[in-house]
Amino acid sequence: MKKSLMEHRITQIMEAMTSSISEVMESMFFMPADIGPEALFKDAQINPNDALACRLSFTGDISGNLVIVSPDSLVSELASNFMGESKDQLSWEQQCGTLTEMLNMVCGNALRKIKSKLPFALGLPEMIACTDLNDTLECQLIEIMDERLALILTMDAA
Repeated sequence: MKKSLMEHRITQIMEAMTSSISEVMESMFFMPADIGPEALFKDAQINPNDALACRLSFTGDISGNLVIVSPDSLVSELASNFMGESKDQLSWEQQCGTLTEMLNMVCGNALRKIKSKLPFALGLPEMIACTDLNDTLECQLIEIMDERLALILTMDAA
């Protein structure tokens, strides 16, 4: 069965996002990232009560949102590597800032790889409550060290 144009674009964007997260994780956070399986968020084995989530909207030929969900412990490790500080010296704001900056880098890097007629514009990344996420959303799991984070891509209706 042939994919619709929208399904093709979603696949194209998610492939760019997963490629981008590997590049960003290795170059900016000094951590290898392995692309894991796709899953429903409820099956991601990420406890929403012990995780942070960030959302970034984008507009262009197609528009949508990218959400990243990460366990608190992984966010503190990312922030420590990114900022060159000890984990116990990092504030909550620095950890959240690291997650929003990571999402901004991943999304910006990915969208520049997508051919489009209109340039893509990124919104401002914002922290959101993990417990507010629909647990039936599809996500791409990313394995980092012994933990995993989830990328959730949603597209606006055309």
